[in-house]
Amino acid sequence: MQNNTLPLISLDRIYFPYAAAFLEVTRKTNPENGKITIAARPGTRPLNEQLNRIPYEEVVLGDVGAFEGNTLATICSELESRKIKVKEIYLGFSTPEANKKLNCTRKVNVLNIFNFYEWIELRDLFGIDGRAVGLEGSKRTFIPYWENLTQWASIPKENETSIIELCKEFNYRLLAELKANGKDMIKIGKAIKFGGKG
Repeated sequence: MQNNTLPLISLDRIYFPYAAAFLEVTRKTNPENGKITIAARPGTRPLNEQLNRIPYEEVVLGDVGAFEGNTLATICSELESRKIKVKEIYLGFSTPEANKKLNCTRKVNVLNIFNFYEWIELRDLFGIDGRAVGLEGSKRTFIPYWENLTQWASIPKENETSIIELCKEFNYRLLAELKANGKDMIKIGKAIKFGGKG
């Protein structure tokens, strides 16, 4: 499946750790109003600078998945505006809608295409990751999903309180286990409150 003749640009170091280059990109959330923008991951170079440093004329992109496909479509447009042709995209999973959108102008290879209602990773529900916000000093800040479960995770309002308690309980257990085993938790960053309605 992989095109071995072109350099792979990874959008996710966890799922695509071996690549010719990496784009540290995320969907950044404004903690006051919930507005989302596509930006560099906190603590990395500005996105424009990262894009300008890609030294290739043709590339393939790798990412874990696509829900709507907007982030990947934006990155493809940004690369192509710099005369870098995106020949293929490799994904672990995609919705049919995102696959159709991305396949319009380039080849997309997906391991699993299926309709899924939400996409939430366990680390988000465990409260060690969430909606990226930025930096506070040198510490990464994020909004845990339990701050807005009905909007961000489609949890019914009547179940929200019990799911928040469940998330926080597992967050407590996970952090206690990491601490007991002497693990460095600095990279987890700082969870902050969500002040908006988004």
